[in-house]
Amino acid sequence: MVIYGTGTFAQYIAYVISHDSNYNLSGFCIEKGYLRDYVPYFSHLPLVETDNMQDIFPPEKFMLFVAVGNNNIRERVYKKLKEKKYSFISYVSSKSIITDDLEYKENVFISEDSGIQPFVKIGNNTILIGSKIGHHSSIGDNVLLSCCYIGGNVKIGNNTFIGLNATIKQNVVIAEDNVIGMGCVITKDTKDKEVYSCGKPAIKRIVTSERLSKVI
Repeated sequence: MVIYGTGTFAQYIAYVISHDSNYNLSGFCIEKGYLRDYVPYFSHLPLVETDNMQDIFPPEKFMLFVAVGNNNIRERVYKKLKEKKYSFISYVSSKSIITDDLEYKENVFISEDSGIQPFVKIGNNTILIGSKIGHHSSIGDNVLLSCCYIGGNVKIGNNTFIGLNATIKQNVVIAEDNVIGMGCVITKDTKDKEVYSCGKPAIKRIVTSERLSKVI
């Protein structure tokens, strides 16, 4: 397999996959625009540009994982590489707590210390870092959950980010493109592109997630 990315998150993904999976990590890839000065190696493995990677890592022989934290960038890269006919791995840590009925799609990452109750569904291209997910919850595509707490029967829309120690009350619907900041407590349904900062209940900001992503 090959990892897309050259940041600290990509290094972390490479470490856990190398130490806790049956995949053979063969190298890294990155878009040309993200390399100021081209270097042939990253973390002691070959690094190639995505424009010509099919000659070195053909899709018939290599699978990918997109190791990018930003939801929108990860979605764009995932779709672009999918057009090149690549397939994607998913990784579930042996140190996570999951049930046999967990449903998840491709390019999904579930880290150590994550805990997932029965009847949970996870969409494509979604990353869970040390998060706790209640029963009967569904998580959309291109989502990142960072050490947060999700109650039972919660629905999380596509392209949403939920930060450290945020808590989502049971039976709540989190809409698409939401940014739920560190320490937020969400007790009611949200609408698309809303941004919340810490408070009990959380404080809804005037700025939209779309504008926030452009500032970041």
